[in-house]
Amino acid sequence: MPVPDRPLRILHAVRAPVGGIFRHILDLANGQADRGHDVGIIADGQPEYSFISNVIQYDYFLPKVDIQAIGSGGGSLARVDVGSKTLHVGPDSAGADPGPACYGRGGTVATVTDADVVLGYINPDNFLGGRIKLDKGKAIEAVQRVAEGLGLSLVQAAAGIAKIAEFKMADIIRKMTVEKGFDPRDFVLFAFGGAGPAHAGVFAYELGVRKAIVPQKEIASSWCAFGAASADILHVYEQVDIQANPFDAARANRALDALEQKANAQMERDGIAAARRRFHFSLDMRHRGQINEVEVPLPDKRLKGAFETGLRRRFAARYEQLYGRGSSYGEARAEIVTLRLRASAATPRPKLAKTAKRARIVSGASVGKRGIYWSDLKRAVATPIYDGARLVPGNRMTGPAVVETTDTTAVVHPGRTLKVDAFGNFEIAFGK
Repeated sequence: MPVPDRPLRILHAVRAPVGGIFRHILDLANGQADRGHDVGIIADGQPEYSFISNVIQYDYFLPKVDIQAIGSGGGSLARVDVGSKTLHVGPDSAGADPGPACYGRGGTVATVTDADVVLGYINPDNFLGGRIKLDKGKAIEAVQRVAEGLGLSLVQAAAGIAKIAEFKMADIIRKMTVEKGFDPRDFVLFAFGGAGPAHAGVFAYELGVRKAIVPQKEIASSWCAFGAASADILHVYEQVDIQANPFDAARANRALDALEQKANAQMERDGIAAARRRFHFSLDMRHRGQINEVEVPLPDKRLKGAFETGLRRRFAARYEQLYGRGSSYGEARAEIVTLRLRASAATPRPKLAKTAKRARIVSGASVGKRGIYWSDLKRAVATPIYDGARLVPGNRMTGPAVVETTDTTAVVHPGRTLKVDAFGNFEIAFGK
């Protein structure tokens, strides 16, 4: 798929929260038996937000970074529907206890992690840097039951489990981007956590993204915690005040004044100096008679002068980005529904420094070969295995290959390439 000449954006990211923990701290001991993946978008340097959340059929009007969960991860259970002879992967999960069959803690149903062990992606003797020994025999037993239920060979069943999980990941990411008016081909994909890097090479390719990045090598599994620790302070203030055009600028500005006063008072209590405070204003707007709004950023802190023409233009552009060219009806009256202020302050964070020294040739990182079944090739291949901790910026390899770190595994499928960039990230490219 050709890559259009468009600004680079980040699909941030597919994260596999190890041990099923969707919080700031990851339990590394639980490895790749996660409940699923979580997907968010960063476009033009800003995360995408949602302002209505549905939890158990109830709508909550609370602003949050828009994160969508995929019920497909390393711990997702693979079951055969006997009647239809079809394979289902997830959304139910083995979790961390009992976990996949290969954990040897009593789990008997095949999971994506078991399939990875059978295929050879994961070395059962080097899981979490050797801190946990996986039982390959139990993984084979679990996947074999799936194979018998479908009339397939063992490796065909394992490859099918992995492929279904990967395509489910691609589907939810595609749906999430397209519904927000984005083209996934404009993005790079950050894949991190325990299991994300093992499958990113497939679902990223299916999406048509520019490349997949496994951040900072051996700390990929704690990348979510790193992000939480270095995130900016953010307060979001909203005021519902429905008015149709022609808009009353003074009325809107009074509401914006009140929001800014609240933000300043809160940030004063937070001990944030005035010079650090950053205010970003926006309006939720809709065509009169509709019930769904779109958010329109304000270039200035207040409405002033002949603002309506520019405001309507920005509203129409955002509306058509979401719903298609020509979908905005310029003759219809427009309404402002909600006025919003995001008050933020940057927090201290580590400086990520580039490495000047580069070495294209991989030297000293090879740890031998392992037989791995590649569905694209329909056969097992003696595949080079690399110690990710020994790779240095500039190193490049062509798949098939597997890069192992203490906390995750990056799988490079045939026809893909992996290189280490100046920051120590693994970049998987697709040769498109």
